[in-house]
Amino acid sequence: MSVRLLLLAVITLTAINACKKDEPATSDPAAVETSAKALRSQQLISSSFGIALHGAEKANGLVNQSTEERCSAVTIFPADATTFPKTITVDYGTGCTDSDGKFKSGKVIVTVDKIWEANTQVSILYDNYKEDGASLSGRFTLKNVSTQNAGIYTILAEDIKAADAQGFTLDYDATETFTQIGGHASWWDWNDDVYEITGSIQTVLTNGETVDWTIQNPLTKANNCFWVSEGTGLLNINGLEVGVNYGDGACDNKGTLTINGQTYEVTL
Repeated sequence: MSVRLLLLAVITLTAINACKKDEPATSDPAAVETSAKALRSQQLISSSFGIALHGAEKANGLVNQSTEERCSAVTIFPADATTFPKTITVDYGTGCTDSDGKFKSGKVIVTVDKIWEANTQVSILYDNYKEDGASLSGRFTLKNVSTQNAGIYTILAEDIKAADAQGFTLDYDATETFTQIGGHASWWDWNDDVYEITGSIQTVLTNGETVDWTIQNPLTKANNCFWVSEGTGLLNINGLEVGVNYGDGACDNKGTLTINGQTYEVTL
């Protein structure tokens, strides 16, 4: 594992442009568009969870310190092997084009405690961060509540504000639980870990609409896949219920929405 992987997660994972709807023939395009945009909040939480665990491994010396193929500066303080908590700062300065082709600026600051110990935390703070004109601010906090038989983490999203270059905004708070269902035995290998996600998100959109998101059947998120690959949930958009299905386990960015009995495919 390399810093390059961490940085790709930091950027790709935090993309505010992460959900854009397809152009299906639909009698309810506004509801489809609002639903797809609201689901960006789930993608940001899943992404931030990956960043937090990757940061913990890096601080613990498990991640290669290579600096290849990235345009940011990365610092760890304190740099010794025993002092915690540590602060990892990924700094894009006034802007540069990263290895994924996206223009990024600002900082991502990861504060890492001994997350492998019970009741310890990792927090992620987005500081004036932008990617291709889209901005993200706020704090995600990950807490270890694992048992002897399973890795279990809660993630709290506090006062998250996201805005794209066109002015669409998401303001939200959330609490979700990530329970490890794969890769537990090979604790040293981040890439084979798989998690189930449960919980809910409360969002306010640009126009003041409120959106409640509740996971019904646990979502599945593998560390080696950027996308949630299966699971279902329910969006409530000012009283309109929208069913969401993330698919059958394939690692892709497709999902379906069910609105008033009609099903629409979206690209997430």
